[in-house]
Amino acid sequence: MRSMEERLDQLHRRAKFLQKKKEKRILLLMGSASAALFIAVVSAAIRLTGTTPVSVESRFAGASLLSESAGGYVLTAVASFAAAVVITLVCLHHKKRKERKGEREEDPKTDRFV
Repeated sequence: MRSMEERLDQLHRRAKFLQKKKEKRILLLMGSASAALFIAVVSAAIRLTGTTPVSVESRFAGASLLSESAGGYVLTAVASFAAAVVITLVCLHHKKRKERKGEREEDPKTDRFV
């Protein structure tokens, strides 16, 4: 039979293993979502503008975005900015959550796993 300390030690190791497994799954999901959004933005830029994205070598590049034919570029830029903001917020939330859990696990006041 195992002692109580051995059982608790095994329980703590298993909990850490499951937590790391969950974090890996979340990171994989976020990476896949980022790649899918990148592909969606590029395809939206191609479909909405009718051409592949190229650099504008005009003196009035900023004024060209105000023309009627540039709506697709503007829409793609706004959509990609919104997607980037969402991804950044999710990453920051994940990082803060991970830091909070790390602080709780290393609590020197108690011997138990919190």
